[in-house]
Amino acid sequence: MQRLIAGLAGAVVLTVGAAPAAAVAPADPVKALKSRVIAGQGVKVTDVTSYVDMEGKTAFLRRTGVLQYGEPVKGGTGTVAAADLRSTYIPHEGPVFDAIDNLLGDERTITVGRYSYTKGAKLFGVTQKGKSWVKLKRTLPGGVSGMYSQYVNAAEPATLQALIKHGERTGRTYKGTVDEAALWKASPWYRAATLVKPKDGTLQYELTLGTNGLPQRLVTSHPAKEHWAESLVNDDIITIDTRYSGWGGKVRVTVPPKNQVQTG
Repeated sequence: MQRLIAGLAGAVVLTVGAAPAAAVAPADPVKALKSRVIAGQGVKVTDVTSYVDMEGKTAFLRRTGVLQYGEPVKGGTGTVAAADLRSTYIPHEGPVFDAIDNLLGDERTITVGRYSYTKGAKLFGVTQKGKSWVKLKRTLPGGVSGMYSQYVNAAEPATLQALIKHGERTGRTYKGTVDEAALWKASPWYRAATLVKPKDGTLQYELTLGTNGLPQRLVTSHPAKEHWAESLVNDDIITIDTRYSGWGGKVRVTVPPKNQVQTG
């Protein structure tokens, strides 16, 4: 794994209802998204991460959760001020998956402001007696498994702007390639999720908007060698397929109970 975790020192109550969709997608998707960036509201997300080689596509990580908008804070994740994400690891046989079996597992991560709380991450080992959560000294919105999940957040206006700018439009779909350095510069969420500033590298994407002009689906792909030794994965790739739904629903993410938390 070449993206190293560096610098690492609950309940969620939600009601997400479908917002009315406009008959025609607005001409400015970023403006449409900004109109939904309202504290206490948010969106549901689901994604599937797959390993793609000559033999085909193998899904190995699934994630579901909610994103909540709020006031940005220093060291946080921008306008997406809170999140509750649950990841499920799907083990497979073979050297590629053997290399991550001791790293990935079923995990839940809650982020509020500039701190994240994770539960079930193998990297942190067994928690203290009576403790279920580990409090991190920084934001890591996807937890440990987030390194293999979607760290391009189309629910963030700055990221959506970058995807629209670099993509070629066909109907409600934008396809393109974007520099990871550009995402790092534009996106607080991307910086928090990836940890290490990229020196180079690009990712390919396909973004589809709903009839309301808001992100509906985002598929990204990047070289597998960003996570594994190149000699192990060659030219294989990772794809992450993310779906957004329930725009404008009320979301309230709260930190886990203090008596269940140990500091990481």
